[in-house]
Amino acid sequence: MKLNKNCIFLFLFCIVLYGAFLGTIPLLDPDEPVYGETAKEMIATGDFLSPRIYGEFWYDKPPLFYWLEALSFSLFGVSTWAARFPSLFLGALTPVYLYLSSRKLIGGKAALRGAFICATSLEIIVLARSSVTDTLLTLTLTITLMSFLRKEYIAAYIFCGLALLTKGPVGFGFPALIVGIWMVLTKQFHVKEILGLKWYWGIPLACLIGLPWYIAMGHIHGSAFIDTFLGYHNVTRFVSPEHAGQNHYWLYIVVLLAGFYPWSGTLPGIFRRTKKWLKDRTSAFFLVWTLFIFIFFSLSSTQLFSYVLPMFPPLSLLAGMYLTDCEESGHISKTLIFSHLFFSLLTAGAIALAPINPDGGPIIRWLIVFFMVLAAVLAALGLKRGRFRAFMMTQALLILVFVLSIWGAFASAVSSLFTSAAIAEKLASTDRDPSIPLYVDTFYRPSTAFYTDIYGKALPEFDRRKQETDEKNEEKGVLLPGKETSRLPENAYILVQKKVFKNWPEEQKSGLTVLWEKDTALLLLKKED
Repeated sequence: MKLNKNCIFLFLFCIVLYGAFLGTIPLLDPDEPVYGETAKEMIATGDFLSPRIYGEFWYDKPPLFYWLEALSFSLFGVSTWAARFPSLFLGALTPVYLYLSSRKLIGGKAALRGAFICATSLEIIVLARSSVTDTLLTLTLTITLMSFLRKEYIAAYIFCGLALLTKGPVGFGFPALIVGIWMVLTKQFHVKEILGLKWYWGIPLACLIGLPWYIAMGHIHGSAFIDTFLGYHNVTRFVSPEHAGQNHYWLYIVVLLAGFYPWSGTLPGIFRRTKKWLKDRTSAFFLVWTLFIFIFFSLSSTQLFSYVLPMFPPLSLLAGMYLTDCEESGHISKTLIFSHLFFSLLTAGAIALAPINPDGGPIIRWLIVFFMVLAAVLAALGLKRGRFRAFMMTQALLILVFVLSIWGAFASAVSSLFTSAAIAEKLASTDRDPSIPLYVDTFYRPSTAFYTDIYGKALPEFDRRKQETDEKNEEKGVLLPGKETSRLPENAYILVQKKVFKNWPEEQKSGLTVLWEKDTALLLLKKED
């Protein structure tokens, strides 16, 4: 795969798109600071085998992303920016690789457009700017699956092993199932073709890369690791919701429409071509890949918007093929133009009606909305006139300004509502009696640890449903850090979310003094006379 100027431009564009204002907003609660704190504790303890958080062993994820964050901290120091740098870099590599690996399969123009669509899709952007594992998993799965399609089996099995080290069994399971379903649909599921996958030496190669860490962890930590990592984080979270009431069969339809912005207008055209594309070996592979990820997580009981990120690279290539087909055929459907305008104006409306205000007040909000509407109209005119180059350039400018506006103008509002770095700093500056223990809401605890090295103790859950969930996990041998107590002592400092405290039973609220309020938090003092 030979680099060219398109690769360099695409990579540099991604660095700007994902890197601008990267450290302005602190790590978003609760997930980002969990990864940052775990990597920080790896460096502090010198133990890069067994992940820890709050000084306790932590069996949530395999170590590859923690290792990359620890490397980033070692190079740049511990900071918000350094915690997100691995995702930024990996996110920028993904569309470059996508272009290089697909141009001989679908043509240079469609490949470049698909890679650019991948780079500029909102879900890709958000997670490339986040300290979470999903961007790394997406890159490793993309290389694995594209390598299988290109019959580059050494790379396929190496990155399959790295995917196993990134997020567990899905690193093996997803490629096997996607490739298997594709072979069945395209009538390739025969002994010769199956042997042609070189699995007899490829699986051992992948295991050689991915399994040693699991074997070592099982040997050192025994059933605590097996029950918590495999039992709870991989099986239980699929069949039982981690957050009751937050899983919906339609959730990923919304994620798809919003996450593919500003390219959501291509989705009706992609859908109409499904039957035709299933007859082609390459496009069928992209369809199976996309639909498998979408359906699998739609059926999962635990759902987060980030889970379906691996479907966006193949979906982007399908969108690139669709736009190129429209250009070459000279037929630009009214549905494409209407869909583009509809989703663009819908997003602009969401910004206009957002319940938070940007720095600079309403005038800034309306300037952002005006530009988004103007760009949507200009892009639609470019489509109508068959000027696809103008359309793509307008989309690039739109998403660049969108990112700079949202992560710049809305940084203060987002920080106060969705992060607790300022809360942690206020807690650190508060004079407290060292003889009185501090209990920290588990939602805030990762940030207080990351930004101030204050661990405190985990605040007990007084919501009966959550208590029942914790009790069931304990019965199954699941070890989750900070679940060692179910009641408060007579004297305690309590850092808690306002919305959580509001729903506490009245008997728990009695005898508490509010010491201060900050953003979404309360610091309370419980003290017996």
